[in-house]
Amino acid sequence: MPIKADMTGPLAGPGTHAPRHKVALIVNTRSGSLVDADSEAAIRSLVEACRSQLIDVFEVADDFEAACIAAHECGADAIAIAGGDGTARSVMQMLTKRGCRAALVPLPLGTANILPHRLYGDRDAETILSELETYRADDIDAGLVNGEYFIVAAAVGFPAVMGRAREAMRPGGRRDALWTTWRRMRVAFKHMFIPRIRFKMRSGRTVTRFRASGAFFAVNDSLSGFAGIDPPGARTPVLQCIAFRLRGMWDFFGLGIEALVRGLGHSRRTRILEGERVVMTSRRALPVMLDGEPGFAHHHARIRVVPEAVRVLRPPE
Repeated sequence: MPIKADMTGPLAGPGTHAPRHKVALIVNTRSGSLVDADSEAAIRSLVEACRSQLIDVFEVADDFEAACIAAHECGADAIAIAGGDGTARSVMQMLTKRGCRAALVPLPLGTANILPHRLYGDRDAETILSELETYRADDIDAGLVNGEYFIVAAAVGFPAVMGRAREAMRPGGRRDALWTTWRRMRVAFKHMFIPRIRFKMRSGRTVTRFRASGAFFAVNDSLSGFAGIDPPGARTPVLQCIAFRLRGMWDFFGLGIEALVRGLGHSRRTRILEGERVVMTSRRALPVMLDGEPGFAHHHARIRVVPEAVRVLRPPE
């Protein structure tokens, strides 16, 4: 449903302010909080919030790639993404790989809203769109797992399986959601106490090898608040890693208590590492979770940092 709007002024470069952006809106009505009978009303509310800047709206549910290409080529210098974390990550990946330099605006319309909260705090979607004129473009670092981008964090091993269990309970999901959730939780607990994943983390000329049953990875300081650890001091993009090696249920409960009291980074059941790249191997397919969206990788997976990979709009500090 095309909507024409005022198209004045190009997007300024990173770190500067733009008087007015030309906005395209990508919508996934089958994702996040838009999966309900009021999805049309929700979209109308988003359109009204940025009507003076909006030039077009694209629905990705029927043809994801075509919608992303159309948004890339429509002349917008800012692309807002209405959907869940999976939609935001997938759109960002496709547009970034196409060399799109429009600034992206992931809206908090999903379940976890990991990336929107990282960029915009507690602002709702309408507030973000209404404030776009005051936002600035910023190129942020990203992580890459076997060619798949993540912006905030990636999980490997049993935490990713737990994420798949959570996904089964999403609105509009499977009919046997409770049974599927229980089955996936059993698999997660089964692998929690088996350090079957081999890691090799490189930092400069130093290579650290270890085994774990699961791990979280993040770019720069994304894990700092979550884990209660200090952010890296260097400006060079770096991978942070929290690896888990649990021996039994007592370790599992102890880890939960320590996480609440001191943060995961200060638990004796975790290991904290930093480096530039990681190689993971396992005899089985590796469960992964990228920015809250679960999936699987091959038996052999690589993680590295891509500096300034994604351009976003964010509020001035």
